[in-house]
Amino acid sequence: MSSERTVKIGIIGAGGIANTHARYYRQHPWVELVAVADIFPEKAAAFAKTWGIPENRVFEDYRQMLETVDMEAVSVCTHNMAHRAPTVDALAAGKHVLLEKPMAVELEDARAIMRAWEGSGKILMVGFQPDFSTQYKVARQVVESGALGHIYYAESIAFRRWGVPGGSFLKKEIAGAGTLVDIGCYALHTTMSLMGDPIPVTVSAVTADHLVKGAKGEQQWGRFRWRAEDVEVEDFAAAFVRFENGATMVFKSCWAANADSIGRPFFLGTRGGMALNPRGVEPPVELYFNQHIGNLNLTCAPQGLREVEDWPEKIKAFAEAVRDGLPSPIDPRGVFLTNVVMDGMLRSARLGHEVKVEATY
Repeated sequence: MSSERTVKIGIIGAGGIANTHARYYRQHPWVELVAVADIFPEKAAAFAKTWGIPENRVFEDYRQMLETVDMEAVSVCTHNMAHRAPTVDALAAGKHVLLEKPMAVELEDARAIMRAWEGSGKILMVGFQPDFSTQYKVARQVVESGALGHIYYAESIAFRRWGVPGGSFLKKEIAGAGTLVDIGCYALHTTMSLMGDPIPVTVSAVTADHLVKGAKGEQQWGRFRWRAEDVEVEDFAAAFVRFENGATMVFKSCWAANADSIGRPFFLGTRGGMALNPRGVEPPVELYFNQHIGNLNLTCAPQGLREVEDWPEKIKAFAEAVRDGLPSPIDPRGVFLTNVVMDGMLRSARLGHEVKVEATY
């Protein structure tokens, strides 16, 4: 039976997010972590020791790992600006790939990844764990039921009141951008996915760093510490996007804001509307029909979905797809469109006017 077959997986990049991947892979006895590669040998060695990977399967060069270790799949957990090469090389080596979000920051990198995937016959899954949340599953089934009709307008929101990460998140050479590619890409993917992944045609955007650059002294958020002089990326991004099917979207993302909210995601359809509430706010999904505000028990929303942790579900979905020969749990073609929009946002903000975008690779 397929459930008894061992799936052998390697890890490229041994930082914090790689440990999260490993922790959830280890929940499944039929998954074996067989190798790790990192440009910093000491990080790779420490990772291997933590997760029981043999010393002779610790590599500084991931290409050597791909060439010499028997495995079916890899998790690519490198920093944002280093997603292209290991993903392209892993697909070329015949490995399935779970790539941490975003697919890329530079659009040309995303295009190269898509070209490498197309025709490879391998899974390419970009790690958007909110796709596995109960809220998303409910919202997806509402949309697919036809209850909203044609979604002609949506607002996409990613918000932290004052949650600025430190370290590599703030460095343009490593992160590529700030709030847009850190938390904004989650909101963008969720919104566009629920809209049916429409083809973007134009983007008008602004970005700003007023609050981070105005911060005095050392700042702290959780385990992160930073100073204004450390920041090379934006803390705020907003955009207006037009799609080929006539729909439009407003997007907002921030690490910091002088507000308790910048709104909630919502969708306006020709038959009904839908809003998504922040985590912990009930109900997670609200539906609107004419003058009636319905909850999940009074509308077409499906019943019986249990609340789940999205991170372990993401890892499980990828591993099961590899084991059972299934397609990617998240279609990379839809994810690529978020890269097209993000590239348009960054170009528009830099140029100060609306730009056209091309959804080709």
